[in-house]
Amino acid sequence: MSTDTTWAYRVAAPHRFERVEESPPLSIQPGELLVELTAGAVCGSDLPFARGAMVPAGGAGQAGRPMHEIVGEVLCSAHPDFVSGDRVVGWASNWDALRQVFITSGDQVSKVRMDAPDTHVTVAQSVACLMTVFDRLGPLDGRSVGIVGVGPFGLMASVLARHHGAGRIVGVDPLDRAADAMGLPIDDLVRDTSRGWARGLADADRPDIVLEMVGHQTSTLADSMAAVAPGGSVVAFGVPDDDWYALPLRDFFRRNGTLITGVTREHRAMLERAQDYLVDQPGVADHIVTHVFPIAQVQRAFAAAMHPRPGQRKVVLEV
Repeated sequence: MSTDTTWAYRVAAPHRFERVEESPPLSIQPGELLVELTAGAVCGSDLPFARGAMVPAGGAGQAGRPMHEIVGEVLCSAHPDFVSGDRVVGWASNWDALRQVFITSGDQVSKVRMDAPDTHVTVAQSVACLMTVFDRLGPLDGRSVGIVGVGPFGLMASVLARHHGAGRIVGVDPLDRAADAMGLPIDDLVRDTSRGWARGLADADRPDIVLEMVGHQTSTLADSMAAVAPGGSVVAFGVPDDDWYALPLRDFFRRNGTLITGVTREHRAMLERAQDYLVDQPGVADHIVTHVFPIAQVQRAFAAAMHPRPGQRKVVLEV
């Protein structure tokens, strides 16, 4: 890359992206990498910023925001573990990777070892996040699992839950996810809202663990807390949109429930483990990535991610 300007996209208004030209970074700090984007996945945690429901700390309309699940090529390295030309996967640490060139921490990426297109390699970042949660849960030893939200993360969670020894796995989603779940270890699919499912459960059918994979709202988390078996655990997955959540704590307390959250801190280690898993299970990434858009269609990609439908799983942008 040897241009005076590089491209980037920014949220000009809720639901509206625009392309801008910018000067590429001239320097990086120790431990950082200058990376050229090759592929990036749209995450549910990006969507509130695209809708205008959340504003980045530096203010609205910042170039490059919001995207953080990335694959790219190192252009310049100030980190001892990387050199120019390395392909890396992981996090854009400033969530600003909707641009040709961005800076990220070398501790938040790992070298690509998967034999897959960069669009599919993005799945390693998602699996790394999920592995953080399953590490917190520990061995499942035959315990039953309910998954609220059978989108891309919910589908991947079913695979990892069975990998960690889960017993019966139930998926709950108002959309018809039968085709999406085909071949995955989901024993029963309930086509219903989380509220309807939780209210209709017999005590004997309450799962020992509920993975709330929708995120970004209190209602599905509250329903998950209402659905779990006495002594069970609820995982609140993903980045919360609000600082404060009103939840049915008294009932959850009386049933001796445990609420688990999880933010990935050992990024490199988790990415290495995620790649190990995906190298052994190459069909997972192939199944999860269904919609790939060229970067010039960023508007369409985010619109698709905001409106999930049967057959649509992971939405990825490709340069």
